[in-house]
Amino acid sequence: MSNLHTCMLDLGDNIVTAHHFDDGTTRRSFATSTLPEVGAQPIKSLEDIPMNSNSESCQSFQTELSSFRSSVEAATDLFSQKLSTEMRAYLQTPLMSSNVDGVVYDSINEVVAGGEHLEHFHSYQKDNSLGNAGTTTIELHTDQGFFIAFTPGLIASSNDPTKQMKLSDGFYVQDRYGTKASVNFSEEDDLVFMIGDGANQYINNNLIDSKDAMPLRATPHALSFPAQIDSSDVRVWYGRMVLPPNNALSHDMGLTHGEVREALMDASTTGKSISLGCSSQDMKAVIHTTRHLSGPSVILNCTADELFCWYRCQPLDDELNTCSDRNLTLECVDSQGQITDPAQHNGAAPACYNSSAPLSSDDGIMVVATTASGGRGGGGRDDLSWSGGGGRDEHMSTKSTSTGSRLFAWSLVVTFTISAILFVIS
Repeated sequence: MSNLHTCMLDLGDNIVTAHHFDDGTTRRSFATSTLPEVGAQPIKSLEDIPMNSNSESCQSFQTELSSFRSSVEAATDLFSQKLSTEMRAYLQTPLMSSNVDGVVYDSINEVVAGGEHLEHFHSYQKDNSLGNAGTTTIELHTDQGFFIAFTPGLIASSNDPTKQMKLSDGFYVQDRYGTKASVNFSEEDDLVFMIGDGANQYINNNLIDSKDAMPLRATPHALSFPAQIDSSDVRVWYGRMVLPPNNALSHDMGLTHGEVREALMDASTTGKSISLGCSSQDMKAVIHTTRHLSGPSVILNCTADELFCWYRCQPLDDELNTCSDRNLTLECVDSQGQITDPAQHNGAAPACYNSSAPLSSDDGIMVVATTASGGRGGGGRDDLSWSGGGGRDEHMSTKSTSTGSRLFAWSLVVTFTISAILFVIS
């Protein structure tokens, strides 16, 4: 990883994908994937570069690339096997059906093995001259995949790849009570597993009715990359996001997950809008295909007693159906009490909203002032669909937590050190 950023600079921005954030951070990326029954795919940006090229950094990066990805794949497989064993007794089967006769996915391990794994190598570099050093680089959100395996961010030198790397700070998670916590990784944390929103879509909805059945909680997280004392220092990171099998049927949309993904990608490149999951013509909601950017949209239809929020149709209880009777509006509201893009994976929930009143909370139910309330989305299980239990921006606190002691739902953040898996249980 120490050679990642320098290799990217050697290739140039014409080859390497770059994204510029509002806080002055530039993220450069290598993207690839590992496919079921096929294996690791090459990084296209590096594919045509011979090993005897003039870039010593790219040569060094490629030398270790295969063994690194193989180690992560082995760790991911071991994690999914362990998670399958832990949860097998509490899950209905099959977990997922498919559009192929006779093909079903009965266990978590089968879901993970049957899905595409998206891989990204990121390098973050701060332009200190632009200011905004204290602002958030990436706002709170949850990932769309089932889970992501990632390496803790490391600070590397863009001038000297041989310089000893150090752990980066600035990675935050939000617990179920709305507390934003800084995660302090240690040198022993080789790989971290973090649950994504996919757990709500095809794991938690298959839990049996048992007091011992503990749902997996998607982790809202954010990144802040402050200005570095040495402007040549950069933050390097690797992540592997596990997607569901392409032929597995999406419970909410009636399409396969592969078809949904293809439709979203097609809409993002053609600028067209398409209809997904047309269960009703009474309500339409807009899904933006690019996060943090305005862009082409995909139309999802929810029923009259649902609101599209947190990338899904969430049911409305009797109280939420009376918002207009109380001169309030029904909105998708995030954990900070702000009306949010319903396509964001940020723990948002439907709420009766009064824009002129401050926020409060009551037992995990989003409450806007004293006359408005919000329901627990996702069928009333607030530990699945409402991460904050009430959005109170003025009361939002930030604290630090180490990987040895977490205050989150079990399997929310799990550290892996090649030799063992550590399940963190709140």
